[in-house]
Amino acid sequence: MFVRVFILTVLLLALGFVGLGIQTFFSKKKKFPETHVGDNKEMRKRNITCMKNYQKILDKEANTKNDDKKCDACD
Repeated sequence: MFVRVFILTVLLLALGFVGLGIQTFFSKKKKFPETHVGDNKEMRKRNITCMKNYQKILDKEANTKNDDKKCDACD
């Protein structure tokens, strides 16, 4: 009984993966859709970036401001 259920589960998962891949495999673009936030055109239109880029911007802004100022905890 367990073997039948296991084989059925594996077959259904394989069918699901093939179904998900049909558009990617047979599309004219032949390119997997971009899911990274920084590379997505719609996200760039909304001025949304990934956290790495946002952190770089914040670090650059912090370094260009007065470098002599220290936080309260640094005193």
